[in-house]
Amino acid sequence: MKNPYGPIQAKIVNIEELSPINKLFTLQIKDNQIRNTFKFKHGQFFILSVPGFGEAPFGFCSSPTIKETFQVSVDKRGSLTSKLFELKKGCEVGIRGPYGNGFDQKKIKNKNLILVAGGCGLSPLRTIIQDANLHPEKFKNIQIFYGCRNPELLAFKKDYNKWNKNIEINLTVDTADETWKNNVGVVTDLLTSEKIKKDCVAILVGPPVMYKFVIQKLVELGLSDEDIYVSLERRMHCGIGICQHCALVNGNYVCTDGPLFSYAEIKDTPEGI
Repeated sequence: MKNPYGPIQAKIVNIEELSPINKLFTLQIKDNQIRNTFKFKHGQFFILSVPGFGEAPFGFCSSPTIKETFQVSVDKRGSLTSKLFELKKGCEVGIRGPYGNGFDQKKIKNKNLILVAGGCGLSPLRTIIQDANLHPEKFKNIQIFYGCRNPELLAFKKDYNKWNKNIEINLTVDTADETWKNNVGVVTDLLTSEKIKKDCVAILVGPPVMYKFVIQKLVELGLSDEDIYVSLERRMHCGIGICQHCALVNGNYVCTDGPLFSYAEIKDTPEGI
């Protein structure tokens, strides 16, 4: 009987430092057969492990259409991520997944797309951003609204000029430095009736405290509850709906039924957001 918790081995083929606390790891599954059949969708996640240092869920942050490798953005926060920061190109890690329902692209067909991110929340949305740059014919207009603590911690800064070819990027920070030329304030400051396009779907990824205010603003701007999607943060230990750590009171599990939910699905769920 196959062990559902048994990881497969992946090799680190590249490491890029994005900020003082964030690195981008490019991984390649070692087994050719598994690598050739490995697929994920926007919004799905996987469990990454290092022997002796545990495991944790991470969102994919590269286009699903890139087959040979995939990428994950890691913030240095605890023992596992600190160990990952010590690893070098060529080292191996364990992965299992992909898990979660992800985001059905049919929901955004023929609609404009709003991506609202806070802090490290831009990383899982990068699967859509990369996909839109590689395959612009699959998407209509995409707008990014991204807020961070300060300019130094903004994720994927060197990619913004490339993204701007097909995507509108709107940035804000809590605290500016002498080089900052964009908005200073919370991400909701960027969401105005002049900016937001009509007939759109919004996806929110970031700290939970952000969701209440962004959702309220989007509803004021005319979006329906069914067209607002949020990625929920919970302690997803097993990833397969067994450990109960990510259970919601409505009977759903963040790991198997999410992590993306429409606001209509969870707005009446106590502590859903």
